[in-house]
Amino acid sequence: MEWLIIGLRTLVILFALYCFLTAPNLFRRKLSHKQLTGHDYAHRGLYDNKRGAPENSLAAFQKAVMSGYGIELDVRETRDHVLVVHHDEDLERSCDDPRRVCDVPLNELQQLSLFGSQEYIPTFDEVLALVNCQVPLIVEIKTDFTNHDLPEKVYDRLRRYPGVYCVESFDPSAVRWFKKHAPKVVRGQLAFMEDFKKNRDLSVMDKIKRVFLGYLLIDFLGRPDFIAYGYETDANISYRFVADVFRPLLVAWTVRDEETYQRLQQEYDIQIFEHFRAKRNLPTKYS
Repeated sequence: MEWLIIGLRTLVILFALYCFLTAPNLFRRKLSHKQLTGHDYAHRGLYDNKRGAPENSLAAFQKAVMSGYGIELDVRETRDHVLVVHHDEDLERSCDDPRRVCDVPLNELQQLSLFGSQEYIPTFDEVLALVNCQVPLIVEIKTDFTNHDLPEKVYDRLRRYPGVYCVESFDPSAVRWFKKHAPKVVRGQLAFMEDFKKNRDLSVMDKIKRVFLGYLLIDFLGRPDFIAYGYETDANISYRFVADVFRPLLVAWTVRDEETYQRLQQEYDIQIFEHFRAKRNLPTKYS
């Protein structure tokens, strides 16, 4: 009987610890919730890399604004500390250049062609000026787990932007920065389950880090207001527990067809989509 009691106590302690680690912020901001969930979000703009409006370009963002979609975009920093909008850490895929964005000054960066188009990598300022509060933004902060000053720099710019926005990151330290220093900004933790069979080159530490991200065991650091999850990998126990018990805002990424979009409507508050036009009836102006 004594061992049974000890075992039950241990289970209770482990369950309490699990709840502590995975719990998101339980106090949603109702106004921001309604503003953000009134839209679905064009992934890196309403882009087409083969037709003159490549991802994270001004042309793609203009198309999203004209269609009334919210916009998801990625922010990182150049060598001369200018905030620019670009997804990848390097320029190989987008500009056929092997250098990393953080190693290139802005004047050189903007001379490169995005996916062979006439578009260039825009600054964050240029994107905010184009959007001009017309649609809400999901701003992903690309720290690459090393640039720990980036959240503060992004917020320094966003605090002067009167439009609707939220922030998200894979880096829990970036989410934590907003929890500590800008708690009124709606913040999200990006997560997904890594397929280690397909990605065998990861180091042991990278695998551990991705397990913690995938199972949401780092939510205690930033207590995110929403979880942005790769919907194709949302079947793990931890995600289902957090989604069903704590019921935070849930964001699905990246949805690529209308059938999936319709199927996920009942589960997710927001969907980030690409390669098709979501059919929700969206307003063309949001302020």
